[in-house]
Amino acid sequence: MYRRLRPPLVFLCLSWLLAVATTAADVVVLPTVLVRDNLNTGTGQATVTLLEAGPGSAAAFGELARHTASWSLNEAGARGFGTTTTLRGLGNTPYFSDASAPVYLDDIPLATAFSFPSELYDFGQMTIYRGPQAAALFGRAADAGVIRFTAASRDDQASVRFGAALGSASQRSVKVSAETARRGPFAASVSLGTSERDGYIYNTSLQQTVDDRQAVFGRFQLHYRPAPDWEISLHVLGQQSRDGAQALVPLGGPFYRVSRGKEGQSDSDFAAVALGLTKHLADATLTATTSYTDWNLSPYSNRLVVFGGFNFDSVLTQSQRTCNEEIRYASGPLTGGLFYSQARTRGAARRTFSGFTVEDSLFQLESTTIALFGQANLKTTGAWLITPGLRIEQTEKDFVRTEVVPAHTVNRQSDRWAAVLPSLAVTRQVNAATSAVFTLARGFKAGGYSAYTGRADLAGYDPQRTWGLEAALTSTDQKAGWALTSRAYAYRVTGYQIERSFAVPATSTDEYLVVNAARAQILGLELESSWRIGADVTLRAVAGLTEATLKDFTDPFTGTNYSGNRAPYAPSGNAALQLDYAPVRGFFCGVGLTWTGRTYYDEQETAGFSQAAYTLLEARAGYAFAQCSLRIFGRNLTGEKYYSSITPGVSHGTPGAPAIWGVEVNGRW
Repeated sequence: MYRRLRPPLVFLCLSWLLAVATTAADVVVLPTVLVRDNLNTGTGQATVTLLEAGPGSAAAFGELARHTASWSLNEAGARGFGTTTTLRGLGNTPYFSDASAPVYLDDIPLATAFSFPSELYDFGQMTIYRGPQAAALFGRAADAGVIRFTAASRDDQASVRFGAALGSASQRSVKVSAETARRGPFAASVSLGTSERDGYIYNTSLQQTVDDRQAVFGRFQLHYRPAPDWEISLHVLGQQSRDGAQALVPLGGPFYRVSRGKEGQSDSDFAAVALGLTKHLADATLTATTSYTDWNLSPYSNRLVVFGGFNFDSVLTQSQRTCNEEIRYASGPLTGGLFYSQARTRGAARRTFSGFTVEDSLFQLESTTIALFGQANLKTTGAWLITPGLRIEQTEKDFVRTEVVPAHTVNRQSDRWAAVLPSLAVTRQVNAATSAVFTLARGFKAGGYSAYTGRADLAGYDPQRTWGLEAALTSTDQKAGWALTSRAYAYRVTGYQIERSFAVPATSTDEYLVVNAARAQILGLELESSWRIGADVTLRAVAGLTEATLKDFTDPFTGTNYSGNRAPYAPSGNAALQLDYAPVRGFFCGVGLTWTGRTYYDEQETAGFSQAAYTLLEARAGYAFAQCSLRIFGRNLTGEKYYSSITPGVSHGTPGAPAIWGVEVNGRW
């Protein structure tokens, strides 16, 4: 056990010793993302870091996860489709369950991981609200927390920004953004960009790259103030992706070479619009936001060579359209609101095995969520702050699956789940520089249906419910230039959702579905620190250890007991160490290390379906002028080979990006 924990313990010790005063500088370099990691929903304290994403922001989402304690992104090689994200050991399953940490794109909520952004548009700030207590603050919430992307604060002046990058694998990207001055009744901003690269995987039979990527994306915001206390906002964003096949290679073989007679494609489109109305009261604001999102995967096709040489072909389509209404009231002592969401997900699957059709089906899932949420800040005499919260939620889902092959059947099911989710945070201001927070909260993630099984008795799965206990300590010294945050948490989970291919007795094929573990336990530690060594030199370290254990789970078909095993998709920890020399002008440079712990992709702890711990090295250097900068960069400089995701059912994995390099220019006027 000690040997497995030794690398992260080194990072944890460094985190305890290191620190940077928390500053939030204006972001000049377009691909640079300002990360703000909220300590607790009951406090306003945060740690801040600058993270440079490299060519195009498609890689930035995964890089953000590497630099954020206890957050992981298992990228499956088809944008968000098949990707799992976990926060503190709680996450979505690859295809069917909702995310445990929903994402907000400013005021637009996204509940499912396949619709999460692969491009970060011109967002400059990410805030993570950790723990189930976040459900008392947001309309769309789940049991692990909420992740929100917002635009960085700008000056009250009109500006134009430009960025371009070239790199290995023919990586190339361009971004242009402009905004008006924030004066008068109108303010607007627009951002347009494109990014593309050749695939990392090469098909030796067809003599072509497999996983090419190409995307065009944009975002527009308009604010109108007809009166000092009223504001109307319009937010529009969209992305078109035209990619090659999903990045999958046989486990145990070459990481970036395949040999198969056909390749597929993975095209997806995403669009969203939000209309907001805000009323500024004497000491509060009242906001109503109506939003609509449209995600479409069509077509998705691929061929895998499995079971000793047989061709397994899949052609899928899937779409999701969601309407949301969120009303929020926010003041110093009280925040709360109402939330209503209605989503329709449709999909179709056709699979052939060496020319024989083994599945031809389509499905529709309608989901309706209604929630009432709120939180109060109660100041007592002395240095105590008590923050009670409450969320009441009801989710209803209606499911229809029509199967043509192997047998013509129609499966109709529906269910409704309700949850009452209290939370309580107690904050103690120890002194001017140190505060402690203790939190108890209840979390909930709805159940649902598996669309890739023809068995009506196996399609449904139950909700995931969590009790969370957390203690956090934050200390800063502005004069000395350091900051330190430490957290410890314990979660008790019932109905932990697991998705995979199960061998069902009395059937000729496996069934792919989601099942529930009766009980799971998650224990974790997080440390984040930063230290301003000199006027232009900063050192930052973050680390998280996560032990997600299935305390009570028996395979419902074979009867095998897997209690005591690690939960799938949740790494044992992650850490990042970053040193930067960054004067306002002139030469700058930086170097960083990220570490990701072992990840199992099934609850059996199969060695062949797991990724061992790995460490990546990154570096950057450049020159900053008054209004522009030039930068060279490299990621995974040692050429570490690892899988970013593994699909056990077909014994394939998605290889992580190899060593890449590039050059980037950015300007601002």
